[in-house]
Amino acid sequence: MRLFHRSTEPWEVVECKAVEAVPTYNDDELEEMQVMRVYSSMMDHTYLFDLKSPSDLRRAVVFARNRLLQEAAQKEYNVFLSEGWSVTHLRKGKRHRAEVRYTARPAYAITKARTHSPPFLAMLNGQDSP
Repeated sequence: MRLFHRSTEPWEVVECKAVEAVPTYNDDELEEMQVMRVYSSMMDHTYLFDLKSPSDLRRAVVFARNRLLQEAAQKEYNVFLSEGWSVTHLRKGKRHRAEVRYTARPAYAITKARTHSPPFLAMLNGQDSP
């Protein structure tokens, strides 16, 4: 009996971009928020997205941030004191995929400060942040 391996096209790495975790709020904003407790370590998660077009990379990062914030909310945290992310854009023929790793330091604050988009989101696709 002879076994054969179907040839499958591998995923090609188109680009990789990363932002190390940076502070989300300045000192004045932190005082106004009244931070009561901070998670003991960084929280991170990796998400895999099939993209309709390469321009969806930014949306994937925003979605990953929102999902991680939901996970933090399950542990009773409601803000991120620092945030960072990395994106690997993959291509196989006409299909596009993104692997997004989002990292943040959750905390619980009595009053939430302004909401914002992930840091340095403009790095993706050379577009401005929403």
